[in-house]
Amino acid sequence: MEIGEIISTVGLLVPATVAAGGWLWQRWQERTSVRVAIVAEVLALRKIAEERNYLSGLFEMAEALRGIPEEQRPPASLQVRIPEHYCRVYLANLGKLGYLSPEDAQLVVSFYQYIDSVVQDVTAGGILYEGTNDPDAFSEAANILKFALDASKKLADRHAKC
Repeated sequence: MEIGEIISTVGLLVPATVAAGGWLWQRWQERTSVRVAIVAEVLALRKIAEERNYLSGLFEMAEALRGIPEEQRPPASLQVRIPEHYCRVYLANLGKLGYLSPEDAQLVVSFYQYIDSVVQDVTAGGILYEGTNDPDAFSEAANILKFALDASKKLADRHAKC
């Protein structure tokens, strides 16, 4: 092999290696950013729910209704203004859930499914929004919210060192 051929080969390999390395680094950065952003959104929603005492409020309303004889129970409601974009990071990255580990993806999807169920109950058209005298409606929403908070706690525990 002549010196010219060696220089030509190296001249092709170096840029190709740099390009491949840059592409891999960019993919790693994107995967990391998606994971961090989704986890941050889940933990922020969890913190909001905790600060506003939604879980205890739902359980307390169920118990208060149970303390009233059924024929005398007035309807109670819980109306929460929740913007449509409350889960914008999750929705924007649905196609990238494969960037998460299987365990993280399962927790994130479970969290949002549970939260969406509660959101449907406490926004316009939902049973709790419209009002009901059925304590079980409040208990069921509380239990589903607890499932969501439990999933978010597991996710937080998995990422505590991050």
